[in-house]
Amino acid sequence: MSNLIHTNSLLMLERAMNFQWTKQVTINDNIVNAETPNYKAKYVTFEEALDASIRSAMRRPERPISAMRSAIDRSQPVVHVAENESTRMDDNGVNVTEQETEAVRNAYQLQYTMDAINSNLSLMRTLIRGQ
Repeated sequence: MSNLIHTNSLLMLERAMNFQWTKQVTINDNIVNAETPNYKAKYVTFEEALDASIRSAMRRPERPISAMRSAIDRSQPVVHVAENESTRMDDNGVNVTEQETEAVRNAYQLQYTMDAINSNLSLMRTLIRGQ
């Protein structure tokens, strides 16, 4: 029953939500530290780690479904520091306008992901009720 409820698509949506939440926290940290001398902006990646995990899982043909689930489950967002970017004389690397724009974009992405999760769960609820 657990595998029926916790499908690969729902697991992928969970990982996407985790990525977007980590990204939002990182953007907030950047904005908060916009006046801190020598602070370097941070950014989050997820697609590269997910792609590498999925490609690795595809090379293991013995159990493709469980390998794919495991690959998705292992994928985590990675926070990087933009070392060579400096926008001011005090060596601060935060562009507040860019960060605020990214925060709004990420908020929309979070909403779309939440809508997809709700839709997925609504479909499962309909299937369980048999209506």
